[in-house]
Amino acid sequence: MISIEKKIIAIGGGGFTHQVDESLDQFILDQSKRYNNKIGFLATASKDDKEKINLFYKRFEKTDSELSHFNLTSNVDGFTEWIFSKDIIYIGGGNTVFMLDIWKKYKLENIFKDAYKKGIILSGVSAGAVCWFEWILSDSVGPGFNPIRGINLISGSCTPHSSNIERINQFALNIKNNKLPKGIAIDDGVAVVFIDGKPTDVYSSRKNHKAYFLDKNKKINLKEYIKNI
Repeated sequence: MISIEKKIIAIGGGGFTHQVDESLDQFILDQSKRYNNKIGFLATASKDDKEKINLFYKRFEKTDSELSHFNLTSNVDGFTEWIFSKDIIYIGGGNTVFMLDIWKKYKLENIFKDAYKKGIILSGVSAGAVCWFEWILSDSVGPGFNPIRGINLISGSCTPHSSNIERINQFALNIKNNKLPKGIAIDDGVAVVFIDGKPTDVYSSRKNHKAYFLDKNKKINLKEYIKNI
């Protein structure tokens, strides 16, 4: 039986929705073995913000890709068929809790998990990067940063925007205090590739921006961590 490679690409911040880091978007395309990718965009975390949807089309119309989006805030009919027809799914940023609540309300987590098992590349920025993890450090609920649950395609925890010093310090503190399991912090302008739930590659479009692995005792460059797993 041929093994299907299950791939997730998590971007800490930036990309086409902020009209920066154009190479990040190309990096996602480069992870596919296809030339004419069918790319689906979900802007649920921004409540299907029309500007973000327009930026998606503006960025990827330059490529040999078939593009579409799905407004989950207004309708879920046909979503399973839509997502299974794609090569790449890109999840935009915004309010992580709002997005995950929509997924839970309509029982969409299992659809994403089935797409993942089929080899459809799951990617996203900010909320769209961390949703795949077991645990998330989020600013979408309560004051400050708080742990919330993701959909657990990748074990451990994650925080985006870790180029923000306060955020990565809170992430480290939550891990040290057993409020979060060990995890990965991803700076703005940085993408991390996970294959079968394990980090395999890190790409940075910004000088000195990185991704990190943290546990109770240390914070190390994720590239160095990958070499030893």
